[in-house]
Amino acid sequence: MSISYQKALEIIQTTIKPLHVKQKLPLLKTLGRIASEDVFARCALPKTSISLKEGYGIHTLFQAKNYTIVSSDIRFIPAGHALKLTTGQTLVEGINAVIADEEIDCLHHHTLILSENPPNGHHIKQKGEDIKVGELILKKGECISAHKITPIAAQGISKLTVFSKPKIGILSIGNNIRSLACDNRENTIYNSNAMSLGARVIELGGEVVMMGECKENEKSILIKLHALSQKVDFIITSGAMSAHDAMNLSLEKSIFQTLFHHVLISPAKPSALSLLNNIPILHLTGFPLSCMLGFEMLGAPILRALQSLPLLPKPTLLYNQKVLTCKASCTSAIPGLREGNQFISAPSYQAGMLNVLGTCNGYILGEGKEIIKEGECVSFFPFTHPPVS
Repeated sequence: MSISYQKALEIIQTTIKPLHVKQKLPLLKTLGRIASEDVFARCALPKTSISLKEGYGIHTLFQAKNYTIVSSDIRFIPAGHALKLTTGQTLVEGINAVIADEEIDCLHHHTLILSENPPNGHHIKQKGEDIKVGELILKKGECISAHKITPIAAQGISKLTVFSKPKIGILSIGNNIRSLACDNRENTIYNSNAMSLGARVIELGGEVVMMGECKENEKSILIKLHALSQKVDFIITSGAMSAHDAMNLSLEKSIFQTLFHHVLISPAKPSALSLLNNIPILHLTGFPLSCMLGFEMLGAPILRALQSLPLLPKPTLLYNQKVLTCKASCTSAIPGLREGNQFISAPSYQAGMLNVLGTCNGYILGEGKEIIKEGECVSFFPFTHPPVS
């Protein structure tokens, strides 16, 4: 029985539990990984108040215009005095404002002459203004980016504890499918689906442990999947999902614990999710575009769930550039390109096409409608991914 896309996502949400295996890594090795614990600031930043400008630090005096410049080795600046500073220099006690060189009216011998006094705190970064002691600087479950590393490194933290990468196995099913290492023969279909899925898994933070091919034979498929289930956290199959094909027939015989079989999505309706030895298996069709869009809609959410991430990335609202036709009975994935605030669909996107997504940077979903109008606001899901580490 077919289920809606939203129901499929609900099943994924309730069934797929995050992995909790952790490892401690050097800071740069954590790029693109998922933090397994909160990280709090050990110290305030900046550690002391500093000058934001090249100029003079002054201890302001009410209505004073002239400030006497003191020597650099002084530890306290009395009212009405000034000290030469460089950008980023720690402030001596007593300084409550900084005058940039370009703001000085006159500099005569050892006297700084101003037309008016600056406000307190002028061109000063106060102690703890960026980060306070105990402030949360990395949250458990966050993906670690270069910009997240900045405040962590500034704390002198050299290692972080992250979740281990989910281990993924990929099995392509078909009598004519061959690995890329095989000689080119007539009617040979190279296993491009596995390579595409594997690359996407890596982009999304997973680790491809095993990848291979299998003939359309129910017994052989089951042997391969049992072996994979002993070594990985998640299995993806592609192919043999038509009505009389081996993978589809195995699902109908309840050999697996089937969580759903047939989802009201286009172009990957035959997709299924099952469990074997408590390991989730996503069964995708063999048509290249259908396979990859099915993975984006169902496989990527599973991979994200395993990493304690939200199932779907946050969509961006764009304006559809031209009229698009959809299937009102299902959720249609339409690949295309974001350009500014416009969505431009791929010129053609039939299920069996091979090279469509190479020109796209995301997709939209048409839910329960036959037409998406020109200028209509659509939710765009980018093919974003954390950095590969």
